[in-house]
Amino acid sequence: MDKLDKLKMASSSLGERLKTGGAQMSRMVSAKMKEILQGPTPESKMVDEATLDTMEEPNWSLNLRICGMINSEEFNGTEIVKAIKKKLVMSKSPVSQRLSLDLLETCTSNCEKVFSEVASEKVLDDMVKMIEDPKTDSGNRVKAMELITAWGESEDLRYLPVFRQTYMNLKRQYPLESHMNEQLLSPPESYPIPNTGSRNHEHTAYIGESIEEKKEFLVVTRNSLEILSSILTSEVEPKPIKDDLAVSMLENCKQSLAVIQRIVESTSGDEGLMFEALNLHDELRQVISRYEEMEAALELGERLPKTPEDGSGLPNTALESGERLPPKTPENGSGLLNVADTSEANLEKPALNARESHAVAPTKEENNQSHPEVVKPGISLE
Repeated sequence: MDKLDKLKMASSSLGERLKTGGAQMSRMVSAKMKEILQGPTPESKMVDEATLDTMEEPNWSLNLRICGMINSEEFNGTEIVKAIKKKLVMSKSPVSQRLSLDLLETCTSNCEKVFSEVASEKVLDDMVKMIEDPKTDSGNRVKAMELITAWGESEDLRYLPVFRQTYMNLKRQYPLESHMNEQLLSPPESYPIPNTGSRNHEHTAYIGESIEEKKEFLVVTRNSLEILSSILTSEVEPKPIKDDLAVSMLENCKQSLAVIQRIVESTSGDEGLMFEALNLHDELRQVISRYEEMEAALELGERLPKTPEDGSGLPNTALESGERLPPKTPENGSGLLNVADTSEANLEKPALNARESHAVAPTKEENNQSHPEVVKPGISLE
């Protein structure tokens, strides 16, 4: 009788486990079928557009726009990550796969929330499978390794242990540094080095006339600026200015200059936005100048120049060159500084300087008087 009771209990327990397992499997299949059967989302459409295999280089303007829409919560970050994951797993095109990695890197660099989505959607597992697959393009394999390495070594991602664990596991299996060095010596022919000039053209063309789009772009650009500035002012020696993240942020900053120049020229009736753009443009020029100084010193084998005492990572070019700053109040009495720079030394760069662009707060009496119309800085797009 005891044996019979035990057999009944074992049978009942097995039945419960089968029932539970079946329910879980049913939920998984239902979720998968729902994902397959439902139509494309706005997020997936945008990711498809950004990863077309007919493109020879990333559409940086579209990538940054996606970041801005995630930050403004117009797009769901989870849906964007799912769409990128799908491209990485299902795409048979090396170009589309590489563009997906570039988009993923841009989103993680500019949107803090995306890291949590990358972890929860197990994108790292798919990247590891991609690396292990012998059919994967060598350039894409190295790109995936670089991203996992950067994330795994980041102190800011310690709250998500999966990044560190994946990196350490991968490091034990593959000689990451040798793969990366090999890639630097022989870049893949299927993915040519992009033309910066054409990027700037696309970047400039993307900005519309709406104030929301302009503000969105300024937010994304400032994120890139702050990341690059933090790299340049880090206590790590030597400074990691040649790391993939630093180079990517430098490119973003350079490409943003022309767009911000256009924002200033096309903005009317919103002095706050115009001056924010002017200040950001000046900060971009300074951090780019700082990077180029450090890069030149590195190539010459010299010690990198010291970071300014203010810790901003931006050089005080006016003080270093001995130039005198212009007076704070212009002669035209508008209360705004004339930021147009007509000196020959600056003809090749946009004539914007936020140090000279701060508005002087008007007094009550001045507010009651007729205030002259704000004149935008004379900026040449040539």
